[in-house]
Amino acid sequence: MSILRQLVDRTRSVVSRILSPRVRNALKAIWMVLVTVFVARYMVRNWDSITDTVQSFSALVLLGTVAVTIIGKVVISVHSQLITKVNGREFTFRESFWMYSASDLVKYIPGGLWNALARVRLYTGMGMSATDSTKAFALEKYWMVLGALATGSLALTPDGLEALSLSTSATTVVLTRLAIVALWVVATWLGGRLTGNVITPLSVLRSLSEQVIMAVFFGLGVWIPLEAVDAGIGPVVAIGAFSLGRGLGYLAVFAPAGIGVREVVTLWALGGTTGPQDAIVIALAVNRVMTFIADLGSFGLSLAVKPRTNSTQ
Repeated sequence: MSILRQLVDRTRSVVSRILSPRVRNALKAIWMVLVTVFVARYMVRNWDSITDTVQSFSALVLLGTVAVTIIGKVVISVHSQLITKVNGREFTFRESFWMYSASDLVKYIPGGLWNALARVRLYTGMGMSATDSTKAFALEKYWMVLGALATGSLALTPDGLEALSLSTSATTVVLTRLAIVALWVVATWLGGRLTGNVITPLSVLRSLSEQVIMAVFFGLGVWIPLEAVDAGIGPVVAIGAFSLGRGLGYLAVFAPAGIGVREVVTLWALGGTTGPQDAIVIALAVNRVMTFIADLGSFGLSLAVKPRTNSTQ
């Protein structure tokens, strides 16, 4: 037992050094330089193609992309209500929407932890303890990563089986999806138990349902610009690919708002498509820009409904 304890302590020490603020900031700086150089180089080499493709995006396409992305953010706000309730504090939708939208904007600030610090500060300002606030934010991120990866895997199950040279029969696809759902349920419940509170089956079901809904709307935010450039990609594949990109983007602590990572993973997941690659890349870039606009729009809407006073305990 003492050997195992030493191994755990050493592993924790190594991980803490790897994820120290100094290392994270250095990785962020390196990553942002790489992303900037790549984008600038790509634009110089493909300027004519970019200008031609951009003309495919009408105002309706751009507005639709922003609208479905904001709806996805509204669903996240509803989901955060569930998470704070699990941690012993119930907020109204207006309160949750305001706290999510306000803290979500600061994810673009270099430093890596501003999003977490802002949310915890808002939670504590609304009456939650610092411990419960930290647990709530950690659980939200855990369930978001888990949900994004699970929904992506479910949507792309046939493609994944084919990539692994496995049978893509209806029976195999159904059994694989059932296995993914079972693992998702168990992992969701185990993550919730880390808060020290009772996680009811209804809470698990609600979390999974809301994760699917937000994945659909966020995925449509990619599918709409892809459809505008005739990429030949169906909505289910677009939703699945973007969900994987979103999930791994959450995990990339060196990439502010998952920039670069989300797009690369989404592009990789769409690798089996026959659509024009340049057009797909540009469509993903448009989604990134529209996501930022949606962040601003969500923040503006949350200001409009922001509660004037703190809720009572």
